[in-house]
Amino acid sequence: MEKKLKAYTLFSSSRGNSTYICYGKDSLLIDAGASLRGIETGLGILGTSVSALGGILVSHEHSDHTKGLGAISKKHGVPIYTDPQCMEVIATAAPEAAALLVPTLAGDRVVIGDIAVTVYPTPHDSVRSFCYRIETPAGTLGYATDIGHISDSVEDAVFGCDSVLIESNHDTALLKAGPYPQFLKKRISGSHGHLSNEACACLAPVLVRCGTRSITLAHLSETNNTPRLAAEESERRLKEYGIKLFGESYAGDVRLQVAPVNRIMEITL
Repeated sequence: MEKKLKAYTLFSSSRGNSTYICYGKDSLLIDAGASLRGIETGLGILGTSVSALGGILVSHEHSDHTKGLGAISKKHGVPIYTDPQCMEVIATAAPEAAALLVPTLAGDRVVIGDIAVTVYPTPHDSVRSFCYRIETPAGTLGYATDIGHISDSVEDAVFGCDSVLIESNHDTALLKAGPYPQFLKKRISGSHGHLSNEACACLAPVLVRCGTRSITLAHLSETNNTPRLAAEESERRLKEYGIKLFGESYAGDVRLQVAPVNRIMEITL
């Protein structure tokens, strides 16, 4: 049987993020920003387990990407790949993880069986942050969240990938009128904060022109966004460029989906 690249979002929001990727018997997580129980339950539904993982790639040290690492490390001992500066923060918050941390720099290539992951830097207000290009013989997936703007390195990571998961964090109007204090609004909307629906939508047609056939919008704010707003903004921009979306009963140029907060969703590849 021909092996396929498969990917599933387990959690995706400002509260917690974790994505499972597998190719044959090889598998990994990107981020572990949920409880051990939640991650174990999600992987169990998919017919696998934390102990079967070849590694966990941690994009940066913020808790919505790392909160499960201590418990996972204590119970399962899975290698954790992240930047040395992030390692210091993680080891302080979760001493159980210290011995499992593997220093990983921008430009490195992490190989887990037949899955090769190239690491790229991202513009975010953390000590260091990464996005990823995941390559297998069956296809490629670009993965970029927590990005204040589309930098050259983010473009390098996602352009030409068969499928791309990209941040569509907030609606600008909702953020502006919302309940957050001004300093937090400024941080989120800044060049090292989070990507807005509008900025994400501007990238969508470029992705399609570069060969992407599936786009997943992720890391939506539960306060300053809705799945409908995120999808409509990207869909509007795609249609402006004459790009057709796949539907249930008709073909198109690209599939567009929105990752749910805490429900498993298969990323179309």
